[in-house]
Amino acid sequence: MKKVLFVIFLLGTAIWSYAQTVKEYFVTDNPIAFDNTHFYLGWSSNPSKGYFLHEYFPKGETPEQFNKMFTVSIVETGISAKDAAMAKANELTKRKENDNICNYKVYENGGEYIVDFLVSDIANGQLTTVEWNIHYYKDIEIDGKHYSQLVFFSQRAYGDNIVPFIKSLSEISSEKILALANINLVVKTLK
Repeated sequence: MKKVLFVIFLLGTAIWSYAQTVKEYFVTDNPIAFDNTHFYLGWSSNPSKGYFLHEYFPKGETPEQFNKMFTVSIVETGISAKDAAMAKANELTKRKENDNICNYKVYENGGEYIVDFLVSDIANGQLTTVEWNIHYYKDIEIDGKHYSQLVFFSQRAYGDNIVPFIKSLSEISSEKILALANINLVVKTLK
């Protein structure tokens, strides 16, 4: 019996360790300091050739349930930062047809773009989640290749916290948008 329990323990430990391993596809800050918070790499993906995505979370938060998230993605394509930002704006315009909370603004500064937007989720006729995002698009070069870089900050509220969260956005949004526009986050190289 002790052997069986020991094997189950080892198997559980191995599965947990495997689940905790996140591949770094590129080199950048880790943790990332933003909004008086340190964000640690918690999830990554390489969904297609030349497209890499890292998601960072405060300690104790996960991709499945978070209040704040910081994301860095790079895409090697012919698409410019402007085209990427406009594609996001078009996506949000379509989302507004089914999401009454959805709203967005686009800002441009010297070829770099910010899309500031709010979206929501509804389950069983009830508003369950509201998410505010600041997407910051710019063109970068890594190892001599052109990439479109998207850096973004997300903040969520659930259930009873939704209304106070939405009310607080008018006080906090400008400061956080400016902070993201001025962040000195550099993707140094691919791994």
